[in-house]
Amino acid sequence: MPALLDTYVERLATLFETWGKAFSAEEVEHLRFLLKDKLVEGFQVSSASQVVITYEPTPPPATGINYSITYTLTSIADQYNHWNSTRVPPLFGTHPDAKVMDLAAQLGDSNPGKILDIGAGTGRNTLPLARLGLTVDALELTSGFAEKLRIAAQTENLSVNVIEGDFLDPLVRLRPLTYNLVICAEVISHFRDVNQLRLLLAKIYDYVCPGGLFLFSLFVAKNSYEPDQLTRELSEVTWSTLFTESDLQAAFEQLPLEIISSESVLEYERAHLPTEAWPPTGWFENWASGRDLFPLEEPPMELRWVLCKRV
Repeated sequence: MPALLDTYVERLATLFETWGKAFSAEEVEHLRFLLKDKLVEGFQVSSASQVVITYEPTPPPATGINYSITYTLTSIADQYNHWNSTRVPPLFGTHPDAKVMDLAAQLGDSNPGKILDIGAGTGRNTLPLARLGLTVDALELTSGFAEKLRIAAQTENLSVNVIEGDFLDPLVRLRPLTYNLVICAEVISHFRDVNQLRLLLAKIYDYVCPGGLFLFSLFVAKNSYEPDQLTRELSEVTWSTLFTESDLQAAFEQLPLEIISSESVLEYERAHLPTEAWPPTGWFENWASGRDLFPLEEPPMELRWVLCKRV
């Protein structure tokens, strides 16, 4: 994380000193310059990137340290594909989100329209929606998840169209004014900034029908908390990207989308999921409450359901 540059430089200088290779002030500044460049470059590409520092003592009779600084790229899709191959399913819980199913029930039987599930995963929401007789387009970035979802839908002969790709990618285009309901659960927590959130909302406006609904979850700061740069970077690394109320206002500015409701995901799902389905996973409560980022009794953030309508 670029915001931890001073900490990294201090630790490296201490490490080299334990080798008996103490850096001069000039050498420390050179290290800082090289490391800053790689930190910024790697983090801009992916919050999951890792900076790699390779070093060895200079062969005698010299007394210095030879080192090189590079970074390795790991995407969110790479990390979830690793989950897919190493973790025992279900990865995100056995039941669909209660909020999603409650909204689907309000669509009505006469003209329910189509549903778009962005970041559908292995189908935790997609498959139960399709079992209700609804037609669902499931968009998923992770190839391993998309394949499992495709097989599950075909096995049950459900009306599910699996689309593999990133919704924010300009090359991913869907039919305009198609969906009565769009859902985006546990996806925005991977976004990088408010610009990506605004892009999501702008594209949603193109695809949702007039009067159609868009339900999404994201982490929002509480009680006017203003995160510093380090906190924002840490929120990305912990898959808990944090937005403030002013960020939300900027994302929605001049877009014909009206916020209908905003409520705690933790409180809603705890109250509406079946007893046997709570918690959805072993990590869900800490993550949704913001404790992955703030290990406090009352973190200054929480995951919220935000429901908006195309006007």
